[in-house]
Amino acid sequence: MTWLITGAAGTIGCQVAADLAARGIPLRLLDQCHPDTGLSAGAEFVQADLRDQAAIEKASAGCSAVIHLAGVTHEGPFAAMVEHNITGTHHVLEAARRQRVPRVVLASSHHVTGMTPVSASAAPLAPDSFYAVSKVAAESLGHLYAHKTGVQVIAIRIGSYRSHPSEPRHRVTWLSPRDATALLYAAATRTLSDRFLIVYGTSSNAESWWPRTGWDVLGYRPVDDAGQYSAIGSLTDRFMGGAFADHDLPG
Repeated sequence: MTWLITGAAGTIGCQVAADLAARGIPLRLLDQCHPDTGLSAGAEFVQADLRDQAAIEKASAGCSAVIHLAGVTHEGPFAAMVEHNITGTHHVLEAARRQRVPRVVLASSHHVTGMTPVSASAAPLAPDSFYAVSKVAAESLGHLYAHKTGVQVIAIRIGSYRSHPSEPRHRVTWLSPRDATALLYAAATRTLSDRFLIVYGTSSNAESWWPRTGWDVLGYRPVDDAGQYSAIGSLTDRFMGGAFADHDLPG
């Protein structure tokens, strides 16, 4: 059955859509902007805004999974985070409930623990920005819908998605494109015993700060490691969120 990918014109969305289409998965791609490049073979494109509940519900009809990547991906005013990341995620989950979509994969962020010092173990929650707070709320919405409806929800705390690591903290946080696709595919397809799951989304970085809890549940076996890249310098960040943690709040 068809999978819906929101944020399909974004950096991760474009690559994941191409990879999944190559696996023969029927796709419905949703974004408020048309992709700059051509659509993946056989994919259907829906131009819609996350704030439009009716449009999201219509796009979800007949889907067997939703991979929710859309939203604001950088720090900004709190109102914008609420409007796009929190309300938008609510619309996706509510559409899944109404359309009886069995599985939703939510793109969360490692910034939900970004105020944790790099010398400490990752705290359960330590958001470093309004953006991170919106992702905490998105995870909470996922937990609520997973336990009060028939939808299974996997929240992935995405690390630093890059074609290759380019700064010192990426030795810890890097998520390669092929590992990202493998993780999202596993999250959308793996049989789960629990209704809700949170996992960190990184490659197999030897220096990772975060537990790999849930990787075995999903059968996720990343193949890339930032340790393959030696010339990216020494880590100087104080907090796991890097620049997000160091910057003042907007306004």
